Parts: sequence; structure tokens; C-alpha cells
Amino acid sequence: MAEIRRYLEEKISDDLERRKIVLIYGARQVGKTTLAKRFLSKNSIYLNGDFVDDQERVREPSRAMVDQFSSVDTLVIDEAQKIPDIGLKLKVIRDTLPDLRIIATGSSSFELSGKVHEPLTGRSAIHTMFPVAFCEVGTDSFDECAALVYGMYPEVFLQPDTKSRKSVIGRIAESYLFKDVLNIEYIRNPKSLERLLKVLASQVGSEVSSLEIANTIDLDTKTVTAYLDILEKLFIVFPLHPFASNVRKSITKKRKYYFYDLGIRNAVLADFTPFDVRADKGALWENFVIVERMKANARNGRHPQYHFFRTYKGEEIDFIERDDNRIFGFECKCSKETVDSNIRKMYEALSGEGELRVVNRSNFKDFIS
Repeated sequence: MAEIRRYLEEKISDDLERRKIVLIYGARQVGKTTLAKRFLSKNSIYLNGDFVDDQERVREPSRAMVDQFSSVDTLVIDEAQKIPDIGLKLKVIRDTLPDLRIIATGSSSFELSGKVHEPLTGRSAIHTMFPVAFCEVGTDSFDECAALVYGMYPEVFLQPDTKSRKSVIGRIAESYLFKDVLNIEYIRNPKSLERLLKVLASQVGSEVSSLEIANTIDLDTKTVTAYLDILEKLFIVFPLHPFASNVRKSITKKRKYYFYDLGIRNAVLADFTPFDVRADKGALWENFVIVERMKANARNGRHPQYHFFRTYKGEEIDFIERDDNRIFGFECKCSKETVDSNIRKMYEALSGEGELRVVNRSNFKDFIS
């Protein structure tokens, strides 16, 4: 099977040269372990936080714990969120062995980030790892229809045909989403979370509120808000907030939710209908363009704020990037090549300058590469 060269590899190499502890967040199966292991040599140690015996090797921040790493060049700790007080332990190791290269991965930012941020202030470099980005494999033979239906998880992307892709994404969704996620200790009612996921999957590109979702799935608003937060921190969905000059006002309005991977989204709905005959292809295209743009921006070191804009009359700009107070607008349309004059006027009034672009199937590769 071919190998995908991930753009984070170069960034991590630079961080290790600067003697930073590298923290890699991302969903399961996106390639964190494969990437981290590329930095291992014969003189390295690899630990997996899922294994009790590996946890025991870093059980206490002691001199004995540190000494076991004194003669190695690289330490990789997978699923580091499973190790109690991992931030303090990494701090002790770094302060005692400043030349040791350290990489820690975690599939849950709400578990790992809270355990490492304070102890590792100034010592770490943090990266989010996405499913495969078009900018990592961008070729003339790229099959966007397959990506829109089966997603971009590495193992899925590398499959030779649609039957294999469907089988693999089904297995990933079953093992990661419906077993790992729905059974974590923070989820009191897995069936309610499953219904929530189906609501989000069926409303990609539409505005939703916690109250509306709560009424739909017969759950209280506080629980819905908590579940949405967990799904974000597990890298399953992400929100776009409405654009507003008043940031607090923007955050409290309705938002749109998109999936980090469309294969997972389609698995939630058990719908792998070919893209060109789908009723929801407009929503899929919008999700695809936005998430691939986010990946490309991350690769290029850009970290804008992401929004959408909608008037009370229903006129809408699908996707807005706000970068250093400059505003860039994008319309995500499968085939359309122009922007309605009313939408363009609205955008000009909103931004004062800049270009409002249509991203369709004929020009998307320039936009997301």
C-alpha cells in the first residue's frame, strides 16, 4: 500500500530541532501513530498509554522514571491522555534531559490538553492532525466524488475501489465512533448522543441551536451543549459561528456544524449513495470545501477565524475567513460559477474590500492546495 507524506512531518521536525515537546491531537485512525513512529530510531522508546505496563513505566515523576530515558534519543508516547499527570511527568523529563526528543499524541483534546498545558507552558508545540488533506495528495487523478462519500481517513483513501472504501470506513465508524465515543465515561446516555450525531449529520450546512436540537431529540439543553462540546473535542464535528462585529453576539447566535470527515458523517446516516445522484450533494460539497480549506491553511501556517454570514432575509455567504481584520468570502457551489448580485453587494458592505469567490468542482483544487 502506498504511503502518504503528511505535511506535519516537516513542522514536527522543526519543533524537535527547537527542543520542543511535540503534542499531536487528532481523532483515532487519522495517522498520528504512523507519523510519530517515523521519528523513531534504533535508540528510541515507544510507549502506548493504552497498555498498563507502559503506564507503569511513567507511573511517578521520579529520578528512576527519568533515568530509563537517559540513553535514548527519542521518546514517543501514544494516547498520552491515558497516563495520569502526564504533563507534569513530561515537564520533569524535559527539564532533566533537555536534548531528548519527545512526542506525545492524544485522540481527545479535552482529556490531554487539560493535563499538559499548564505544566508544559513554553515547552511544547501543539498540532492538530486531520484526516488526509488534498494538499498532501493533490494530483490530477484525485477523485473528489470518492472523498465526498467515503472521506479522507488514510486507510480509506488508499483503498483501490469503492467497495473496499465502504468496508473500511464502516469499520472505523463502528470501532471508533459507535464503540469508543458513545461509551466514554462522560456520556450518560449513548443513545441520545447517537441521535444528536444523526441530527448534525442531516443538517450539515444548516443553522442549528442547542435548544432546537434538544427539542428534536428530547434532551435538556444543558446536556446537548455538553455533548456538542465533547464531539468537538473528539475531532468529530466543528462549528462555524455567524460573522458579527460583536464577537460575543456572534458566539451566542445559531451556528453551523460540519464533520471533520465526510465518511464518518455518511456512516452516521448509513448512506453511501454515489455523490452525483445524492439529494444532499450541496451540503456535502460545502463541508468538503470548508474542511479542506482548513487543512490547507494549517499546512501553510495560516490560522484565520472561520465564520458564515446570513441576513434576516436569508441571504447567505457560506464561508468567511477573518485574518488580521481582513475578510475573505467564499460561496461553495458544485457547478455554479457566479455570485448573485445581491450577495455580492452584501459582501462588499460587510467587508469593505476583498474578493467574494465561488468554489466549484472546476476550480476547487487551487482553493484547497
